[in-house]
Amino acid sequence: MRKSLLAVAITLASPLAAQAQEACPTLRWTTLGTAGGPVPTVERSEPANLLQAGELAILVDTGDGAATQLARIDRSPGDVSAIFISHLHWDHVGGLAAVLGLRWMNNFTTPITVYGPPGTVEVVAGILASLRPQERVGFGTGAAVLDPAANITVIELADGQQVDLGSLAVTARGNTHYDYSLEQVGTTSLSYRFDLGTRSITYSGDTGPSAALTELAQGTDMLVSEVIALEPLIAQIVAIRPDMPQPVQTAMRQHLSTHHVDAVEVGRMANSAGAGHLVLTHFAVPPGPLRASEDYLRGGVRQHYGGPLDLARDLASFDVGCD
Repeated sequence: MRKSLLAVAITLASPLAAQAQEACPTLRWTTLGTAGGPVPTVERSEPANLLQAGELAILVDTGDGAATQLARIDRSPGDVSAIFISHLHWDHVGGLAAVLGLRWMNNFTTPITVYGPPGTVEVVAGILASLRPQERVGFGTGAAVLDPAANITVIELADGQQVDLGSLAVTARGNTHYDYSLEQVGTTSLSYRFDLGTRSITYSGDTGPSAALTELAQGTDMLVSEVIALEPLIAQIVAIRPDMPQPVQTAMRQHLSTHHVDAVEVGRMANSAGAGHLVLTHFAVPPGPLRASEDYLRGGVRQHYGGPLDLARDLASFDVGCD
C-alpha cells in the first residue's frame, strides 16, 4: 500500500501531471446568495455569486451581504479582480458598496474592474462619493492615504459586447427583465456567458423568457438561471390580499410572468440551448424553506429539460470539469 501511495505521489508531482493540471484550470461557480426579489429573508442571502476561472476570482452580482458571504468561504474582497453586474436593481448591487469600501479600508491595492450595464458608472460614482467623509477622517491615524477611487475602473457594457480577460472570454446579452428601452431609461438588464477554453457557464441574471439568453447559452456546460414559482407565489399574494382588484392581479401576473422565468420556461430555455447542467438560483418563491417549493420547481423544469438539475443553496459550489 505504501508503495502504491508513493507511486501516486510521484505521478502527481511529475511534470506531465502538472501540465495536465495547468491545461485544465478551475471553472467553479459558487452561489453566495440565492434569494429572489428585494425582500430580505431568513433562509437566503441576496443575489451574489463567485466565479473562479483559473486564477481569476470574479463576483457576478453583489447583493447585500456579498462581502460577508465571501468570508464564509474563506475569501476576501481583496481576492476579487473583476465584478460583473447584471442589472442595477438594488437587490443585485446593494453589497457593492461594502465590497469596494472594505477593499479600500483594508488597503487592498490590486486593480479591480466593475463591468455592468449603462448606469453602472453613476452607481459606482455615488458609492465613491459616500466614502469621502471617511477619507477625511481616516482610520485613526489622520486622513486616509489611499484614494477610495484608486485602482477602480468601471466599464459599461452594451448588448452583444465581449470582454477579454486573458484565458476567460465574457459575452453580455440584453434580456427581457425590463419592458422599456435603453433609450427610455438609460440602462438595461444583461445576461452573461463565461468561456474558459472549451468550457462555459452562462448566467441569466434577472430575465423573463428570452430568445437572446437561449442563444447565448447554446451548448453551455452549465446554465445558472433565476426561477419563479409563479402559481404558488400568486396564490399566496392573493391569499394575503383577498381584496386585491382583478385588474391589479392581472397586471401582477403579467409582470411576474414576463420579467421573470417560471420553472416551465426555464426548462424550455435550457432544453433549447442544449445546456449540459441547469442550476436554479434567485428563488422567487413563497417565504419559508425552499423544500416547500421544490416539487413545483423540479416538476416545471422536467416538463422540457431532462439533464442534471440542482436547486442551489447559499454557499453551494458547482464545478465545470475538464473535457
